[in-house]
Amino acid sequence: MTARELVSYLAGVIMLSGVIRVIAVAFRDASQQSIGAALLFAGVVLGAAAWKMPKRNDVLERLAEVVEGGAMVLLGAGSGMFLDLADVKPEVIVMIIATPVIAWGYWRSTISVFVGSIALSVGVPMLAFSTGALLTDSTRMMGSVALASGAALWMLGQRRVGTAFIQRAAGCYFLLMGAFVLGAELGGPGKVIPIIVGAGLFGLGSMNLQLEALGAGALAVTIGVAMATSDWLPSEFTRGITTIVVGAAMFLAVGAQLRRAKQDGTSHGGAHHPPQSTSA
Repeated sequence: MTARELVSYLAGVIMLSGVIRVIAVAFRDASQQSIGAALLFAGVVLGAAAWKMPKRNDVLERLAEVVEGGAMVLLGAGSGMFLDLADVKPEVIVMIIATPVIAWGYWRSTISVFVGSIALSVGVPMLAFSTGALLTDSTRMMGSVALASGAALWMLGQRRVGTAFIQRAAGCYFLLMGAFVLGAELGGPGKVIPIIVGAGLFGLGSMNLQLEALGAGALAVTIGVAMATSDWLPSEFTRGITTIVVGAAMFLAVGAQLRRAKQDGTSHGGAHHPPQSTSA
């Protein structure tokens, strides 16, 4: 990321925060219906501005994406207020909002740098968790839903699209969340779930040289072993030694993969080619 791109991101965020503050002040004592209408109107205006904004260089393109993302937030918030007025269940409201966010994010991720990936990383868990909450509020369901949304984001992140790293990183986060929740909830044999998920992530990260998966996998395996040994080994000393050994082994394995990635980069002459907007 260049300094100019960073400035464009910050400028877009400042603009969005200003719009939200203006709406908050102007409609401080207004009804929920009026606030919802104002949010929808502001979202439409920002969306049109982002679409019409000249994109002569990378800075303007990034700024347009920030504004576009803000428009989606405002449209979602305004729609949620009107759905709440219609006495729709909160879980259903989230599902209704998440569905177009996912569709829009999937499409935009193929032609944008980052805004589509962020939309997917937010929309997929929203839809998954709201669906799970609508079915049952059990911890096991939430853990399973986290695993499902993490797997979905991980697979989406394998496409050659702009900043696919964001989707993969979000996928790793929710995979680890689901694995730890289920491991703690199920107990006994269920404590191997973080180890299995972590080993799978580490293996996939090694195959594709994806550092977010290597780190997440190593973390999951190390913590998973610590969780499992609390039941399987007889003393604190043996548990501690086992965890240290596993943690050290994962650390060395990650280091080896980092050296491999560096060697692969230098074996191609050290040339660096800036990625296009459709690359992973």
